Amino acid sequence: MSRVRFLYAKRGLSAFIPHVELPPLLARSARRAGLSLLLTEGFSPHPKISLGPALPVGVPALAEPAEIWVGNWEERALEDWQRGMPPGFSLLCASIVEGPTLSRLCKAGEYRVYFRNPFPGEGPLRLAVESALQEPEILCAMDFDGDSARIVLAQPDRFGPGFLVKAFRASGLVEGWKDLLILRTTVGGWEMNTVKSLV
Repeated sequence: MSRVRFLYAKRGLSAFIPHVELPPLLARSARRAGLSLLLTEGFSPHPKISLGPALPVGVPALAEPAEIWVGNWEERALEDWQRGMPPGFSLLCASIVEGPTLSRLCKAGEYRVYFRNPFPGEGPLRLAVESALQEPEILCAMDFDGDSARIVLAQPDRFGPGFLVKAFRASGLVEGWKDLLILRTTVGGWEMNTVKSLV
């Protein structure tokens, strides 16, 4: 039995699939590809799949980590699996892994934030995030590119898109979600001022 860690993207309408629906979706597509999945023990066994930190419904993701336990993983398995995935989902890469669990490795999340109204500026954005943080070390990085911001936050299971929306709303920069487009570009370890991919 192999523990396979993989990265996937979900874009377009697939971003509206709730986090809790992803394991059955991944399991069904893996079975269609002929993969033999390890089942959990207990009264109601289900395929053993571990996901990275949850995202709110509607937030696209470009490189989300997940793990699945497979009995017959081969080199071409990812390609076969991709053919069974629904539109909007892409399986990017995979490798057999050992060691710490996925939840221990997801130290930081990187987000790209676009404003539907005029860009509020670097100073107000930085002030909004820093004012909302009770723990200053959570903000790992913030830089700007034209009318968007790249924001890296530690502890992506606690601090994510919802936190950013609340911070911007509290500072009067937006009314709510409708004024923003937020996507998570990657989740992983924090090393040398970059978010390190887990695959």
